[in-house]
Amino acid sequence: MSSEPSREAHPAAPQTAAEPSAKRTAEPGETLPVFSTTDRGARMTQLPAGQPVGRLSGDLVLRVVVCITMWALASSVPYVAVLGLAPTPEIAHVLGSPWAVVAALVLGYLAIMQSVSVHETAKSAFGQVRVAGLLATLTVTAGHAVGAACWLLASFDADPLPPFDLEHIVTASEIPRELGAAIGGVFAVWAIITLCRLPGAIRHARSRQQSLERLRRLGTRRAGVITNVTFSNLWVHDEPFFTVQVSYDAAGETRVVTARMRTSSDRVPVVGSRMVVLSDGHGSVSVELDRAAETVFEPESRYRAPEG
Repeated sequence: MSSEPSREAHPAAPQTAAEPSAKRTAEPGETLPVFSTTDRGARMTQLPAGQPVGRLSGDLVLRVVVCITMWALASSVPYVAVLGLAPTPEIAHVLGSPWAVVAALVLGYLAIMQSVSVHETAKSAFGQVRVAGLLATLTVTAGHAVGAACWLLASFDADPLPPFDLEHIVTASEIPRELGAAIGGVFAVWAIITLCRLPGAIRHARSRQQSLERLRRLGTRRAGVITNVTFSNLWVHDEPFFTVQVSYDAAGETRVVTARMRTSSDRVPVVGSRMVVLSDGHGSVSVELDRAAETVFEPESRYRAPEG
């Protein structure tokens, strides 16, 4: 989540006559491709036209809290029934029953769906998969950490003996509660690290969005054209990455700006596609697809992520 999964692969298959290119204009809601002249990978940031700069809204925070709670409840069954954090044998028996396991699986599935929803909401708001991944990761790790902490406290409150000792993980004849505590501790450290990274990621995303908003409002707009597209042989969440060069005229001379591009396999613009170049005269440059023009895209199969 916070570490976006990526895959390298062999170069894409060449285009064949049976794979015609597609020509179309941008439809409402389409956000790909994403271009960046400053960042790469998960740090690439976009701001769809007309959308405000992203912020950590109350609705998004509430979704995160609800998702953490769902993960905490779903993790109760393994912590209590398997990892020794049951306050009493009766509770261990109840949460170890088939009905409890089924309930935990259903709740876990719903928690996964909620984490995905958090990811998509944050990605839409901040225009960046890095922030989205960190928030989604926080829901999972914090949820498991909270679940472990609650059951560990309940366990020692019901039976404070034997005292906490990590050596019990090695010496105990049965699964000791220290094992559940250790696993919960790993999730807690992971959650804390994620939480510490989150403010910087949000500031970075907002800064990039504010720059894009400023360039659209105050910058100079010029027509450009893609003169080169180089595939990076890399996919993140099945989205291929490229390096493109955009040529445009400024001050009576032809200039070229290099940008990185993240897109979907069916929205890879061909060389010659029309672009918009925004600049402020002080070194800030942004490029984006000219959505008013008909754009020819490569066949989807050419850059589709490999299976497995």
